[in-house]
Amino acid sequence: MKSGGNLRIAIDVGGTKIAAAIVMDHRIVERRQIATPREDIATQLIPAIAGLVAPWLAAVPGTIGVATTGFAAAGRVSAVNPQTLPFPDQFDLGGLLAASTGRAVFVTNDALAATWGEFVAGAGQGLASFAFLTISTGVGGGMVCGGRLLTGPNGFAGHLGHMSVAVAGPACGCGRKGCVEAIASGTAIARRANELTCVERDGAAEVIAAAEAGDAACQSVLDDAVSALASLCLNIKAAIDVECVAIGGSVGLSGAFQVRLGLLIAGAPPAFRIKLVPAALGADAGLVGIAALV
Repeated sequence: MKSGGNLRIAIDVGGTKIAAAIVMDHRIVERRQIATPREDIATQLIPAIAGLVAPWLAAVPGTIGVATTGFAAAGRVSAVNPQTLPFPDQFDLGGLLAASTGRAVFVTNDALAATWGEFVAGAGQGLASFAFLTISTGVGGGMVCGGRLLTGPNGFAGHLGHMSVAVAGPACGCGRKGCVEAIASGTAIARRANELTCVERDGAAEVIAAAEAGDAACQSVLDDAVSALASLCLNIKAAIDVECVAIGGSVGLSGAFQVRLGLLIAGAPPAFRIKLVPAALGADAGLVGIAALV
């Protein structure tokens, strides 16, 4: 591999995995992945990331981009929902990784990075206003208006999974009740199905499969999750009138989820109906997006 200024090292830190890639012109050139260390994040995370990218440092110059779950501002990360990944408060991810790699490091929220990736190279290409929702371990998202990624003065814009759609709904790890993430995330779907059926299912995929096979309890859990996502999409439409919403993530891209969500959106009052499209970049959206933001 030749070195060059168009190459960027991109890192995506999620609740279950850390992906790293060399990105050139919105394309993944090379990709590596490891499981996210969830115990003692403060001491294990930085060595894990540094070891993942170490083989590329000599060939790829410039700032390293990091997209991470949680609330990211000025290089520091805090857990919005510690159940997704238990970062210590104000964890200096950018500074510590810079010290470990000898490179400047830029850090932003993973869903914001994925939103930008889909906007510049995926489902949002050619649009002026666009929203992205990813439904997997958690629920994240982001919005683009007038061709600009909305981040907010404190970097908190885009935490769409923590918009409440049910005042008396389940408690969320962020401290609120009825958040979309507490109802529609893969974690929430599996937890509620296991509670209702007393059957231990390993993740949302098994719950969705059981619902498709006719399990009434799992169907109810899936319907509640889709209803929460539909409400969120309609709220986004009412708030900023985006042209479309791209749906991504391992849960959001499942056929059963997409069909149910499409039907609910189609049944909404005409002014609230919004175009839904599947995310185009899959698991690479955050990597492409953080490289473009850098």
